[in-house]
Amino acid sequence: MYDSLTRQNYKSYIFIPYNFGYHWILLILSVETGNLIVFDSMRNSKSAIQHILDPLNRVWKKIVKNNKGRGQWRPELNVNMDYPCARQQQGTDWCGYYVCDYLHIMTPCGKATDEDTRMSQMGDECYSTDRINAVCEQLAGFILNEILDPRGEFYHDGHIHRGLPSTS
Repeated sequence: MYDSLTRQNYKSYIFIPYNFGYHWILLILSVETGNLIVFDSMRNSKSAIQHILDPLNRVWKKIVKNNKGRGQWRPELNVNMDYPCARQQQGTDWCGYYVCDYLHIMTPCGKATDEDTRMSQMGDECYSTDRINAVCEQLAGFILNEILDPRGEFYHDGHIHRGLPSTS
């Protein structure tokens, strides 16, 4: 976890989709402020995700310690569980689609929008079946065009590419 986060510490935000107990949530770490925003469509309590918050906090403390002089980072993560985001309807298993939509809303995708504008698009309402279907279509389109298509940005031909053998 430490290695993954330190490779990303030059970014403003680190997006962490996380699954526990058959439920997806999205954690957004603001590297500059040390704020960790939790987007949970089921509104679980903090204790329900304490098992990931504790290791994240330990890693954060190590990052702060090893990067002294690079700014004023708070010594512990400030966890915000009450950020407004769409609620999942009881009895549905749509949490993964909510996380996909949160990611889509939060990444600007070339649009000139600020964070507050993107956050306000979240709302606090349950998604309709039509919106979930739209998320499904977007996700399927992304997989087809960017992952499965050999011209896609994230296409992988299945081979493990290794460096050339050393000559020494």
